[in-house]
Amino acid sequence: MRTSCRYLCLLVSCLLWAVGLAAQTPNTLLVVADDLGVDSIGCYGLGTNPPPTPTIDGLAAAGIRFTASQANPLCSPTRAALYTGRHAFRTGVGTALPMSAGGLAASEVLLPEILAPAGIRTGLFGKWHLGNDLGPLTPTAEGFGTFTGALGGALQNYFQWQKVENGTASQSTTYATTDVVDEALSFVGASTQPWFVVLSFHAGHSPYHAPPAALHTQNLAGLDPATNPVPFHRAMVEAMDRELGRFLASLPAATRANTNVVFVGDNGTASEVVSAPFDPARSKGTVYQGGVRVPLIVNGPAVGGAPRVEPGLVHVVDLFATLAALQGVNARSAVPATVALDALDLTPLLAAAGQPSPRAHAYSVEFTGTVPMAAAGDSEMVRNARYALLRFVRPNLSVREELHDLATDPFQTNNLLLQTLSAAAADAYRELSRELARLRELSWTSSYGIGCSGGGIAPQLAVLAGTRPALGTSFGWSIHGLGAAAPASLLGIGFQGASWNGQALPLALDGYGMPGCSLWTDLAATQVLVTAGGTASWSVAVPNQPGLLGTQLYAQGFPLVAAANPAGVLATAALEAVVGR
Repeated sequence: MRTSCRYLCLLVSCLLWAVGLAAQTPNTLLVVADDLGVDSIGCYGLGTNPPPTPTIDGLAAAGIRFTASQANPLCSPTRAALYTGRHAFRTGVGTALPMSAGGLAASEVLLPEILAPAGIRTGLFGKWHLGNDLGPLTPTAEGFGTFTGALGGALQNYFQWQKVENGTASQSTTYATTDVVDEALSFVGASTQPWFVVLSFHAGHSPYHAPPAALHTQNLAGLDPATNPVPFHRAMVEAMDRELGRFLASLPAATRANTNVVFVGDNGTASEVVSAPFDPARSKGTVYQGGVRVPLIVNGPAVGGAPRVEPGLVHVVDLFATLAALQGVNARSAVPATVALDALDLTPLLAAAGQPSPRAHAYSVEFTGTVPMAAAGDSEMVRNARYALLRFVRPNLSVREELHDLATDPFQTNNLLLQTLSAAAADAYRELSRELARLRELSWTSSYGIGCSGGGIAPQLAVLAGTRPALGTSFGWSIHGLGAAAPASLLGIGFQGASWNGQALPLALDGYGMPGCSLWTDLAATQVLVTAGGTASWSVAVPNQPGLLGTQLYAQGFPLVAAANPAGVLATAALEAVVGR
């Protein structure tokens, strides 16, 4: 009897522990605003006369406001990235999807699919815009436990629209912004377990209109949204803010205290309603910052050191890993290892002030086909904390590039590539080009540094003609301009260009008998090359092994020229390569 009692007590203790653990799991509220850039949110202080957003501003005042949050230029690519943790070139969703589009592939693992096994109840309310390949069942068949809202990208009328409710379509006459909150409150009120709720508002996406009078303070009398959309847009955003406030105020105090709120925009503000000094030509639908810089605010128990402004670079794709982590799920462990994830977990950054962002680069893209940068009009952007590199496909399919210093030119009016680059800008251009190649698994090469001359020659290092650093191909280097003075050369090959033997690169070689020469790469290996016809060259077969994708290779040539200097050795500039497909 005593033994049975012991086991019973142990069982009760375990059950109580499990219940206590479940009670500690926070809820997550993700709020996605449509076509709402940083110019349209008051607390960012960037746009002229932004809409009144006291609820959103209040979240920022008691939480974290990110100032360098990036998204994609259009709705669908951003939402696909958010729900899958993968960039658009992986999901194939590169533009705003029409209703007939298939949307996400069945193989994609969505955020609600990894939350549900952890006991999280999931609900999406409002806009889907990721295809309707499964008809009205699309969002629920793709992982959300509950969905009520609209499948397409834009409502024809906010007051009369087709509503899908867990696979059943009907006509709704409830103002769409209000309906989102009504349905979400009903869902939360019936939940007995931790929940993940998405308030996916259509506001402030067109059509521009006058919301119910009780939801805004704008004077719209006598105005026509067709000719003057800005005040109607302001009213729509204010209405969204009020309805968000109603949702938060309706939560019981204990529930609100245990709920993390994440507010984000899906892309920049539309051109017809963007606020000065933002440029309408560089707003929604473009990879300029006006199109991809979005508000991101986090408020709740996961936030430490609040209130604060966080300047670290982040991307909407990171919300996949971050939102999962907020509810105790490791996204990388929950998704098959064969699925590439681009999402980085931001929870350490949320938890304490002074933490660096885990993201050094952010990538955004817009494309119309199945792969990016293959059709006229496609564009992409990669940036670091200061510089942004933009690429545009011209009608003749050639690529035009722009480089901008966001610290001194935040509205991107000065293309640095049209002038002589400073050393810092040149380094940034090479860094961002390399990152773009690494991320997209493109083969890429670039010369950098300077060489030295002597003995009547000025040797140069280049990619061996007909080769490139791609899987399953040959790749090589050639040293030109040698003549008879340099019967042989050494080719130094390394894997990084920052240091060698504990010494920072570039390393002046004057003390080694090579005045005016510098070492630009680490020397992991060397190869002796024999000169023939004034050129020395060498190539290797690149194994067809996917694990090599993104590998960085560095090389520098060292021609042996007895009369050149005391060491009898010259140095070329260096060449960097990234292994791609």
